[in-house]
Amino acid sequence: MDGIDKQAPGEQPMALVKVRRAAQITLPREIRDAAHLSEGDYLEAELTSEGILLRPVSIGSREPSPEQEAEILAVVDQERKDYAEERHR
Repeated sequence: MDGIDKQAPGEQPMALVKVRRAAQITLPREIRDAAHLSEGDYLEAELTSEGILLRPVSIGSREPSPEQEAEILAVVDQERKDYAEERHR
């Protein structure tokens, strides 16, 4: 995913898509190419006041920050300690 090709206002690709079985849609090639999307890429779907926004995302961006990771590990460590104490009672 290298970003989206920028075009002049009014020249952005637009297409009508149909929601199919299992809520699937097919993005037209013109849009996939402009957004540099390939099979297996992820899109984030957001409901906005204007409609539905699909935004390409990297799975790496979904990984926890170092602070979040430290917090998660602290909770896991505490749970392990609590479990060990409970087993020894």
